Amino acid sequence: MDQLLASSALWAMHPAFMDAMLKRGTLEAMLPEGLRKLAGLAGQEAKAADPIREGATLILPVAGMLGPRGFGASTLYEVLADRVREAAADPKVGAIVMDMRSPGGLVWGCAECGDAIYEARAAKPIVAVANPFAFSACYWLGTQASAFYATGSGEVGSVGVRSGHTDMSSFEDKIGMKTTLIASSPDKIAGHPYAPLTDEDRAEIQSGVDESNGHFAAAIARGRGMKVSDVAAVHGTGKTFSAARAHANGAIDGVKTLRQVVADIGSSRSRLALMRRQAAAMEMATAI
Repeated sequence: MDQLLASSALWAMHPAFMDAMLKRGTLEAMLPEGLRKLAGLAGQEAKAADPIREGATLILPVAGMLGPRGFGASTLYEVLADRVREAAADPKVGAIVMDMRSPGGLVWGCAECGDAIYEARAAKPIVAVANPFAFSACYWLGTQASAFYATGSGEVGSVGVRSGHTDMSSFEDKIGMKTTLIASSPDKIAGHPYAPLTDEDRAEIQSGVDESNGHFAAAIARGRGMKVSDVAAVHGTGKTFSAARAHANGAIDGVKTLRQVVADIGSSRSRLALMRRQAAAMEMATAI
């Protein structure tokens, strides 16, 4: 992904992972294209792992950076959403388990994928497991499941959205370069990287971040059957939590390994109990 686009896009991603990704992308961009291709750094999207069947349970991997097509993501929102819908409609699948190992990703496409997960709950149980971590956009998706667990050494959270701006004007001054943009309207070049960010453009970027973060909080409230006003106190505003702390706060439903979740949900009695519990949570969310 282009580094200027990456820095200014709306992200729901753990900051440490994101900073490392952007730093790596900057180093890659400095290499000639031939060397990048030779090193396998040409920005191609990684192939997502295939689902695994365990009896009547379908295990869906949710790993690496999340995003829509065209941005080099490891897990594509569109592919995950389609797999969830197909499994929900498949009479041979009794339950869906999402095996999560992701720092999050782009906001674009996340809400739609979350909707697909939430809607699948009406057909059959869908359980998310942070194995061992589910941050930001991945956490967004996990909260839309019928139940959400984390393995004992796992960690979850990093709720929130970020964006940014790259000011290249000082760099251009040092190399004796000057970029002049000509556009049909100032809005067409708002927030461009060849000058310091104006107050108006900063406010516009902040507005986009706040709007997306509002959608994030609303999705958590819907998925977890709670008030939007209570989301920050339970799920945090950017901090991450160990599995034990997240469970104590009520952010997740328990501390279990992927193997334990798959074993538990394999029984029809467990699936029925989960369906009843999620129905009650959905009724609560509707009433709020």
